[in-house]
Amino acid sequence: MRGIRVLRNVVTNYLRLILTAGVALVLTPLMVRGLGDRDYGLWTTVFSLTGYFGLFDQGIRPSLVRYVSRDHAVKDFDGLSRTISSAIALYTAVGALTMVFAAFVGSHAADWIRMDPELHAVAPTLVLLVGATLALGFPLGVFGAVLSGLQRYDVANGIGMVISLIRPVAFVAVLRTGGGLIELAWASLIVNLLGHVWSWWAARGLLPEVRVSPSLVSKRQLRQIASYGGWALTGALAQNLSFQTDAIVITSFVGAAMVTPFSLGSGLVDNARQLVHGAAFVLSPTASEMDTLGERDKLRHMLLSGSRYSVLVSGPVLLGLVVFGGNLLTTWVGAKYAGAAVLITTLAIPTIVSLPQAVASSLLFGIGRHKGVVLLSLASALTNLGLSMWWATHPALLEPLAGGEMAKLLGVAMGTAVPQFFLSGLATAWFACRVLEMPFGRYLWSGLVQPALVAATFLPVALVVQHFFHPIGWLPIFGTCAGGWAVFALAAWVWGIPPSDRPRWSRMFSGLVRPAAGEGRP
Repeated sequence: MRGIRVLRNVVTNYLRLILTAGVALVLTPLMVRGLGDRDYGLWTTVFSLTGYFGLFDQGIRPSLVRYVSRDHAVKDFDGLSRTISSAIALYTAVGALTMVFAAFVGSHAADWIRMDPELHAVAPTLVLLVGATLALGFPLGVFGAVLSGLQRYDVANGIGMVISLIRPVAFVAVLRTGGGLIELAWASLIVNLLGHVWSWWAARGLLPEVRVSPSLVSKRQLRQIASYGGWALTGALAQNLSFQTDAIVITSFVGAAMVTPFSLGSGLVDNARQLVHGAAFVLSPTASEMDTLGERDKLRHMLLSGSRYSVLVSGPVLLGLVVFGGNLLTTWVGAKYAGAAVLITTLAIPTIVSLPQAVASSLLFGIGRHKGVVLLSLASALTNLGLSMWWATHPALLEPLAGGEMAKLLGVAMGTAVPQFFLSGLATAWFACRVLEMPFGRYLWSGLVQPALVAATFLPVALVVQHFFHPIGWLPIFGTCAGGWAVFALAAWVWGIPPSDRPRWSRMFSGLVRPAAGEGRP
């Protein structure tokens, strides 16, 4: 039952991620062509600036999910009412702060962001609208967290997938009718509100006994949510600092227009990263349950298996980006962006090591040993910022690898890659092994090196085809990748998946389509 529940959560997350990635592949070139490098660079930069307030959601949401799950397990509907009401009150305060921040940033946008003078009048309104989208999303987003706390990821992801289809339709309609940045921001606000209202309706259907009222706001619940969320917020801040500040560094030291090629390359790696993150975060409550029951051997097995399967899932995709990054960029957005392939390679290789540690982080958060992970993430983020700024201002060191402005972008990518490999990757793995009393050498071999060697079986076919044919176009690229992935799939079945795991996977998939007992419908 435990495995089926986790698998159902993972599968729905993957379906949503696949849809989101597909939409991004189609929508991004339309946005770039419809807006141009100048406007699209400003759009990306504004979301990077205001996106930091979204970290409050990543800090508070895990604690809200925990307490909603706890109260629902014992049918404490009064406790649920107090928890949800308190969370809405807390999020409303965060939303108000977000609007103040957006107004402040908007009034100084022309001074802080290098942009064409023609955009000076547009930037303040754009920042305010994006800030309003975030501000309203905080209190209304509580109901999405409630669905997660009820273990109804299927409902939450279903809503998210529909919204993911509505958003690009709205954006394309705006661009086709001659709209620009402001009209796109309004469309984003309206579509997000639709998703929040739908989540509210679904949560009410699952919890008709729960009441939401200002009179139910509890200081005790506020303290609980804030206490648990404090470290989670710090960790989320560190993770986002590692990736979102890249756009700000590029805007400050290179120029807003150069954000576009960097975001195209890093975005492809981010999509591959979501393959593991979509599965890892649902493991935290399972780890907490195992720790409570004293099942340390199962925790160690989960750590090792989670890392192994993370590499097997993401490795061939990341290697495909390394080999065919330039081909993909040429097909996707045009040959002028093919030079960003060097950024893809720089970011993808360390990701093979750091990405499996999402499983380790999730387990450590689940058993309450997350402070070390947060501190390592913070150290990685600060190192990333410092190295990115230094390399962006000393591009001569990297000019043998990339010339001109691309050398500065490569410096920003290197600033992200180095701490990602050593701190977010190896150091986090060592810390998890120490906490769970697992030999580090065993983890490195069985959890990282061995599955990476299996993933590398994708390379021979890919490299041969790239050398002789250099495929351009969706069908040639994916046809070549499919051939390499077929070789990998055979190798994974023979060498990657332990024989003892195969019967368990069969049982889990057979139970996936059967509704779990006691699950209601919204």
